[in-house]
Amino acid sequence: MLRGFSILSVVLLHLNIHFHLTDTFLKTVLPKKVFMVLFWSGYYGVIIFFTLSGYLITQSILRRWGEPGQIRLPVFYRYRAARILPPLLALLLILSLLHIFGVTGFVIDNSKTSLAEALVAALTFHINWLEMRAGYLPANWDVLWTISIEEVFYLVFPLLGLLLRRRLPLLLLLSCGVLIAPWARTHLFIDNELGDRNNLACIDALSLGCITALIADKLATVKIWKRLYPLLGWALVVFVIVFRNLLFKSGITALGLDVSILSLGVCGILLRMHNRPETLTGQGFPGLRWLADMGQYSYEIYLSHMFVVIAAAQLYQRFGVADTYLPFVLLLATIACYLLGKLAYTCFSEPVNRALRRKADKNMQATKQGPVT
Repeated sequence: MLRGFSILSVVLLHLNIHFHLTDTFLKTVLPKKVFMVLFWSGYYGVIIFFTLSGYLITQSILRRWGEPGQIRLPVFYRYRAARILPPLLALLLILSLLHIFGVTGFVIDNSKTSLAEALVAALTFHINWLEMRAGYLPANWDVLWTISIEEVFYLVFPLLGLLLRRRLPLLLLLSCGVLIAPWARTHLFIDNELGDRNNLACIDALSLGCITALIADKLATVKIWKRLYPLLGWALVVFVIVFRNLLFKSGITALGLDVSILSLGVCGILLRMHNRPETLTGQGFPGLRWLADMGQYSYEIYLSHMFVVIAAAQLYQRFGVADTYLPFVLLLATIACYLLGKLAYTCFSEPVNRALRRKADKNMQATKQGPVT
């Protein structure tokens, strides 16, 4: 469900930007806090997703191998590649064709960078650094900065687990990431508009998610705290997202701590959800199953939603649709983003993912058995 909120906030942010919602009646009709939460929470949604991702990937490692020090790197990387690469490669192919044919909204400015350079950056997971140098990239290219940060972390994280062997040294190293991130957000590349897209700036969210998974079993045995975890967690999440102006005025945002506080809140919620799969699928929250479904297809929605956003904005402007219909247009565009992501997941990503994993499992079994003599 949290993943669903994360991807929904990103979609609404991009609808806001491309429909120029601050210049419409929605800005005046909706209360200021409601407008901010609905249409300016995309960055916080990304931070929540980073935290969830750190938790889920560490949980999968612990379930499969028991300890980070027991991880089998080839298996881990094959599984990550099976999930991440097919949709990414398909997206890059489509974006390349749209750029070559000069489709409005999808053409890379050659004075800043080239298609070849963007492709290399996307495939080697440093498109965030390319954007820090060249500025915003168009359409779906831009959203790949988060994929770059996440995948670099997951190239390094299992290596650290294997090298450090035990949980305690790994926890200490992850804690260093938590401490350094606020400084990286506020002091690294401060003259760069996109400076907060450097890898260290988001490492606290990923690290806190990993830490939560590593210590969740022990914390879950402390019954006194079990009810407090989610209460504190939700309180922190609401505090950061709803009362962001208060955080800004208090100087907390200037210190880069708003993101860390948000991640801590998500971790509190995750501790309550730990070993309760029904809460992750939305079964524990009647009426919110649709949000959990958005979370299930979040990767595909994230990669593909800009196709819908740009097309919807262009059609809206071309046909001069009256502002009174704007809420319905936004709703339809959001539903279309969901349906496109679901289609990509069910018809392409998941079938390919399963096929690649089956092939990897067969290869591993064959390797274990050794050659037939």
